[in-house]
Amino acid sequence: MPPYDAGRDLDILSAMVGQLQPYLISDQLFWPISGRLRGGMPRLTVGGLVLRQHRLEALRALLSDRQQEALAEELAAFDQTRREWVMHYYSKIEREWPMRVHLLDEFLRDCDEKGGAACLENWPVQAEGRTILHLLLAELVARSPDSASAQEADLRRVDADLRRFLLAGEEGCFLWARELERVYPRDTFWWLWTAPGEETDETPA
Repeated sequence: MPPYDAGRDLDILSAMVGQLQPYLISDQLFWPISGRLRGGMPRLTVGGLVLRQHRLEALRALLSDRQQEALAEELAAFDQTRREWVMHYYSKIEREWPMRVHLLDEFLRDCDEKGGAACLENWPVQAEGRTILHLLLAELVARSPDSASAQEADLRRVDADLRRFLLAGEEGCFLWARELERVYPRDTFWWLWTAPGEETDETPA
């Protein structure tokens, strides 16, 4: 696993914040953002933005003084845009939520029916999706603690299937770079701390 690159995350967050206002008032759920970046520039979603916000706030010490100043400016701009376009912001979350739940449902269903190497290969992407769902739920609860009961029910259902998927896995094996371990404590982000069990595509004779 390559080391975590906080500078790259900061570049992505800055690009996302710069496009947040037009994104919020658009009909698009995945917003292309310009810029050249090693590994490619992801599309903007609220989930992708809060994922990087959460990491960078926890790992400020990995940034230079100049980068920390830039982060503070970007987070202030993010907060201002979120407050000015609050209804649009939460509307985007309400659209992003079922899409991410559906992707995780489909992944778990396919793994249950077919298994094989593809499940293991696709798990890191799905684990990121589950992490984003955690952060999106936190956004909804912060706005109104009593308004996210449907989303909480979604996660209880999905997590029951997810725990079965990880049941035969190796516990204590953190999925991402070591620098991120303290950002994602095991008790809360348990799905990042278990590697799925090895499976094959072979059919028994």
